[in-house]
This record gives sequence, C-alpha cells and structure tokens, in this order.
Amino acid sequence: MKTALLLLAALLAGSSFARAQAPADSSVLRLWHHPDKPFNAAGNGNPLLPGYYADPTIVEDKGTYYIYATSDLTYWNGINRMAAWTSTDFVNWQCQYLNWPTKAQCGSSTSQTAGVWAPSVVKAPNGKFYMYVSVGEEIWVGVADALLGPWRNARADGQPLVRHKAFFFVETIDAECFIDDDGQAYLYWGSSHSDFDIEGRCLAVKLKPDMITFDGEPRDVTPPHYFEAPYLHKRDGQYYFSYSWGHTWDKTYQVRYSTGPTPFGPWTEGMMRPILGTNTSDATIFSTGHHTLLRRGVDTYIIYHRFNTVNEYKISAKLRQVAVDKLLYNPDGSIQRVVTTHVGVGPLGPVPPRRNLAYRAPTTSSGDLDPKTKASYATDENNGTPWIGKPGPTARLTVDLGTAKSVKEVAIYPEYPIYTYQFEVLTSNDNRTWTSAGRQTSTPAVASPLTVALPPTKARYVRVQLTQRTGGPRAGVWEVKVY
Repeated sequence: MKTALLLLAALLAGSSFARAQAPADSSVLRLWHHPDKPFNAAGNGNPLLPGYYADPTIVEDKGTYYIYATSDLTYWNGINRMAAWTSTDFVNWQCQYLNWPTKAQCGSSTSQTAGVWAPSVVKAPNGKFYMYVSVGEEIWVGVADALLGPWRNARADGQPLVRHKAFFFVETIDAECFIDDDGQAYLYWGSSHSDFDIEGRCLAVKLKPDMITFDGEPRDVTPPHYFEAPYLHKRDGQYYFSYSWGHTWDKTYQVRYSTGPTPFGPWTEGMMRPILGTNTSDATIFSTGHHTLLRRGVDTYIIYHRFNTVNEYKISAKLRQVAVDKLLYNPDGSIQRVVTTHVGVGPLGPVPPRRNLAYRAPTTSSGDLDPKTKASYATDENNGTPWIGKPGPTARLTVDLGTAKSVKEVAIYPEYPIYTYQFEVLTSNDNRTWTSAGRQTSTPAVASPLTVALPPTKARYVRVQLTQRTGGPRAGVWEVKVY
C-alpha cells in the first residue's frame, strides 16, 4: 500500500512538473493543418515573380518594393546580368535588367567562370545605394543614387571588393550587407563547394563609412550547420543569423538560424531546425532556401527561392522561383517553423482598380509542349504554371473574352525575361479575320511584361503569336493579361 501511495505521489508530482513547464512550440502543427490551395489553383500568390529567379534580396523605398535576384538558367555560369523587379502592391510586378553588373563588366585576373549571382542591396547612411554581388566567384560592389540605377562599380580602380578565395580560401559568393542601428555596416560572405562538402564557412568584416573599405580584417563567424547565403537581422537587441544548409539542388536545402549578442556572434543555434525546409506533405514545395526578410510594421515576411512547380526535368530542369511566406516569432523571441504555401501573403499595398479581362477566360493554343504546360495556364494569374508551346516556327495563344469588349492593353509575361522575344498581338471578333494590334520583331531591351498599347479596339478574341527563332527562347509565357 505504501509503495502504491509513493508511486501515485510521484506521478502527481510529475504531472504538476509537466504542467509547470513552458508550453512546447506548437507552430509545427500548422504545417499539417494550415489552409492552402493546390499548386495549380488560379490566383495563387506563390511563386511571387513570373519567371525563374533565385537568391532574392529586397528593398522597400518610398512605397515601392524592389526585388533583385539571380536570373536562373540551366547553366548557372551563363547568367550574365542582374534583374530588378518592382511593385507598389506586392502582387503586380515589372522586371527590368540593370546596366550593371554584367559578366562583361566584372572581370579580373582572378575571376572564375561563374555568372552573376546573389545580390545584396542596401541604403547606406550616406543616402546612396550599394549592391554587393557575386560575379565570377568574386565579390563586387556597385553604387547608385537610385535603386534602378544607373549603377557603377563603387571602386575607382574597377576591381572586385574581394578576390576569389582571397581570405582563408573561403568561397567568395553570397555577400550580404547588414547595417546596425548605429549605422555601422558589416559584410558577410562564404560557402563551400557542394559537390564535395556542405559544411561551408562564413566570414564577416566591418565596413568603413565609404562602404567599400574594410575596417579591420575579415574573421570567421561560421555558425552551426552553415552552408551558404548568410542573412543578419536584429530584433529586441538580439542578433539573428540565418543561412542555408544542405544541397542546393535537392530536398535537403533549408534555412536554419542562430542568435548572438553581437554581429560577430558567438552563435547559439535555434531549437527549430530548420525554420524553412521542404514541405513533406506537398511534393511541389521543395529545395527552399537562400532567403531575405521584409519587415513591415509588426509583420515579418521571408522571401526565398524553391524549385519550380512543374517539377519535370525535361521541361524546366531544376530552375528556381521566388516565393514569400510569413515568418513568426514565439514570445521568447525564438523563430517558428515557416509554413510554406501556394497562396502566398497577398497584397502589401493598394492594388490598381483595373480588371484583367483574360483571367480564367477560355484559352487555346497551336499546341502545348506537355499537359503540365497547357494553354489555360496562361490566363490563371498563377506564376507557377507556365504555358509552353510545342516546338515549331510559330506558337499561338488565343483568348476568348466571351463577348466583344473594349481592349486597351495586352501584357505578356515571357517565360524567360532575360531573353528577347519576337511576338505579335492580334484581335478578332469572329476568330477568323484578324487585325494586328502590335508586334515586336527586332531585338528590344529584355523586360517583363512585354506590353502592347492598342488603339481604341473592341474585340472578343485576343491572340498572342510568338516566333521561335534559332538562338532565341522557346515559346512560353507565364501569363497573358488583357485590359
């Protein structure tokens, strides 16, 4: 009897002790119960950008969002320029390519064959904008008075800021600039060669007020489970160091974080490991990493890349796309597991009150490359579902607006904004007799969307005709919008 009473007392004490403990981080439960839509649902907000892009960085300035990102291609060393996407509402985006950096402009006696990768853009205390970017596996720094440029090399000698593996043989990619509350700037960079080792190293150094001169020597600040893509932010006096770990090309790629008392650490890894990773309940969200953060009021958003949702190597290889989801903190300041979604986060600014007449309108084509890239995807306002035409000299998309409507503008979001396209927009009321509304047959500046302004026109049918030419991109678009 006495033994039974002692056992009961122990059980009660254990129960009281358990109740007294801090509640477990239940954020992981949201991974299994959060509402979301299928990857191909019309109107999804993720991917955020209509195109293959990776390694994003973001700046919000005077009501406009600017995302700079690597233009993804199957051959990473062939990426030869830098894209900038802009939006005032975080839903409708426009792309242009900057005058600097390019592969041709950024070369030195120690440059490697790698392309233009992984920008970090900040506004310095001196009012100018600085870009730290990897070109040829060296870190270059540019400066501009405006976020869209013109940009130029910030160094008078035209050389890189950090030459290839100049310090401790650390990989010279993924530079990230952090500016502390007191205006002091720090530069971080480093990775490893993932063919051999995913345990990378990270270096950090103070920058002088000119933003291009080191204040001291770079030091090793590598946190636990670090591979690449460092990012630093500060919250409630604590420094959060987040970064990618795993292989860049498979489901192991993820984001982890550590915290520390200074921008140099020492670092203690967070208990949620990882905070962002492959969605094990959705095969179309994987290889999530290389992130940046947007802090807007009390909300924080994580912007990152993941593999495209077509997920068919013969169609789109392992090309990446930019996505955004919310990042949340626990009351103790620890970071919760990010719930990755197809829905996204929605508008972060006033959306222009104009209606896309093509949204979910019946759409046909001259031929689809694959059922996963069918014509109806061109009018679903979903940046994860491209239409790609069957190979041939000309590919056509025809949108049926139902009845004759006033058409003023047609916007085409090409599959690869880094390339130039030849196209023609035509209108008709009977689907037999067509009138040309505008064409592009020369070699214009690369951009997205490709926009055609129409004279006063009423039409039921709108056709986009893409010419496939030797050396040019295949016929493919993310969206066709009609206004």
